[in-house]
Amino acid sequence: MTPAMCRVVCTLLLVLAPLAAADAEEAFGPRFYVFQNGLGFGGAGEEAGVLKELGYDGVAQVGVGKLAERVAAYEAVGLKVLSVYLNVEDEPTAADVVRPPANRGAMIELTVRRMTPKTVAAVRQTAATADELGVRVALYPHHGFAVATMPQALDLAAKVDHANLGVMFNLCHFLKNERAADLEAVLKRAKPRLFAVSTCGADLDGNGWNTLIQPLDRGTFPQRRLLKALETIDFDGPVSLQCYGVKGDKRENLRRSMAAWKGLLATDE
Repeated sequence: MTPAMCRVVCTLLLVLAPLAAADAEEAFGPRFYVFQNGLGFGGAGEEAGVLKELGYDGVAQVGVGKLAERVAAYEAVGLKVLSVYLNVEDEPTAADVVRPPANRGAMIELTVRRMTPKTVAAVRQTAATADELGVRVALYPHHGFAVATMPQALDLAAKVDHANLGVMFNLCHFLKNERAADLEAVLKRAKPRLFAVSTCGADLDGNGWNTLIQPLDRGTFPQRRLLKALETIDFDGPVSLQCYGVKGDKRENLRRSMAAWKGLLATDE
């Protein structure tokens, strides 16, 4: 190769290398957590150790019991307590309840079991209180509750009208209450307020929780469809694994679900 050709090749490498690096940095790969209902095989320290070994980013949807202890145990191994699971109806959430994960990029996953004349104000105050602590609030649509669907969550968020209040998409509750065919449209509408997502293996024609909540490597619902829909709307929030009622060895279920997650991110099909 002549010196002139070397200079051309070197120039091309200098131009293309940053582009290739940028492409790698932009690869779609949300942080992946697991709901607390997929654990329960030891203390907080043991759980955190297992999740660290398996490659999860932390735990989500935890209860308020021993919350400070759990936050400390997870941070000790470089993982995160992503979210606290609460309900609101008449009264707002007190600041002390969610103080342990303050200013750590955490969230409250907020259900509304019963709608009352005070609910909108209670949700607004919860969002404001959490905002002061650096904690975001995501309405969690739950089958059988007053807020059970994504449209209901978005409508309530619009009424509350607080910048710290968003919504969370939960695949199992979506398939239980809404039309699978509307997935992309629902996520597109939710985009401005979509703070978080949960998924799990599920059957498209499932009805009971045993068919709508499975390890991620099971079920007929095409998980790549969900990931593509999220990528299309430039979703940059966390995804969590729903594990409610899943039978079998919890550690093995988590291992299989993580393997499935990595496989989903590695394919464009």
